[in-house]
Amino acid sequence: MHDALSLLRLYTEWGVDTAVTDNATDHRLSGAGAHPPPRLPNPGKPRPSAPAVQTPAMVAPLTPRQNPTPAAGIEGGMTSLGEAIALARQVAAQANTPDALRTAMEQFDACSLRGTAMHTLIPSGPANAPLMLIGEAPDADEDRSGHVFSGLCGTLLDTLLDPLPLKRSQLTLATALPWRPPGGRPPSDAEQRICLPFLHRAITLFAPRRLVLCGRLPATMLLGGDTPAARREWGMLALPGLGDIPVLAMRHPLQLRASPTARREIWQTLMLVMKTLRDTP
Repeated sequence: MHDALSLLRLYTEWGVDTAVTDNATDHRLSGAGAHPPPRLPNPGKPRPSAPAVQTPAMVAPLTPRQNPTPAAGIEGGMTSLGEAIALARQVAAQANTPDALRTAMEQFDACSLRGTAMHTLIPSGPANAPLMLIGEAPDADEDRSGHVFSGLCGTLLDTLLDPLPLKRSQLTLATALPWRPPGGRPPSDAEQRICLPFLHRAITLFAPRRLVLCGRLPATMLLGGDTPAARREWGMLALPGLGDIPVLAMRHPLQLRASPTARREIWQTLMLVMKTLRDTP
């Protein structure tokens, strides 16, 4: 029963609202009376001539979809990984504003995550903010609302921000991926590499003074797979068009509920952030 409910919940998150058969059906030929049940012949009566039935060959061909479906991306085999990454870099580089970047990502079809997510998420907040916080892939609340760090994640973030000499409205908030993976599964390496140019471009367009990477995924994507979940000092990240920007990795706000060790590491990181903000004009 639990497995069935989990599957139903997953279908709901995907937006599935219709059950179909395994084989495709031309519904123009499947209406009432189009295929009447066969009747046994009556020897006592002459058999009436059968009415002309329109055959599939007489029907105009179906109009192809103008836009490829998300499954026609790298996972569908129509685009290689290298081509998808190159296309993402080209599309991201052409966006000169956050709104243009959002439009470009919403029209990007070389990553299947775009088709299964409810919203495309880009950073929110002012440009040139003192801090840009980058979280994990969007969770269910973020995907449903279209707002980064919403729901429980947002509530815990507000708890973390209380001691800081900054308000949430003064910060730029972002997610590592613009789209939520189906069912909240971990994103594949291919999906991360395809989405990375959009994250790079978003950071460049918002041009924050410092980056705080909340969680394993943004640290892995921006700094490499061997980056620890929490660090005790600022590092540097070089981005085209932006130069070197100070960066710090820390645990995600949801880790506040994980263990005393996780909470201690989070607060130690926050103290470093507070000291940096107070010492830096």
